[in-house]
Amino acid sequence: MKIRDELNRTLDYACDELTDILQDIKSHREHEMDELKHKIKRYEDKKRAEETFYRSLSPVRKFFASRPPSHHQAVEYMVHVKDRLKQINVIKDRIRQIDQVIALCRDHSSEEEVEVTSMMTEEILNYRKGQE
Repeated sequence: MKIRDELNRTLDYACDELTDILQDIKSHREHEMDELKHKIKRYEDKKRAEETFYRSLSPVRKFFASRPPSHHQAVEYMVHVKDRLKQINVIKDRIRQIDQVIALCRDHSSEEEVEVTSMMTEEILNYRKGQE
């Protein structure tokens, strides 16, 4: 099966080999997505514990306890949660593209040419370099 991207780069793989490569890339992306979700959960647990601790303080101690300003907390949230959620959405889109190529490979004969994005071609090439 021939793979062609927007930059007219072509790769030639057997269907079984391409499916194995894409499955490995997909599992790597899923693992990356799970790590990001775990980091978000750790951050939220940490913030929840800090808030619980602050609420348990007496009014006098609250007065002397230093809390970051709300705009610092907003920036912190953007860095630790919002940006990571955007990364997770990008990874989900890549996984969907990989699933589409795998379905095309299973449905069609090995003589057909499949057009993929240049990012997917880069991932396949990087995977191949990592295997060597």
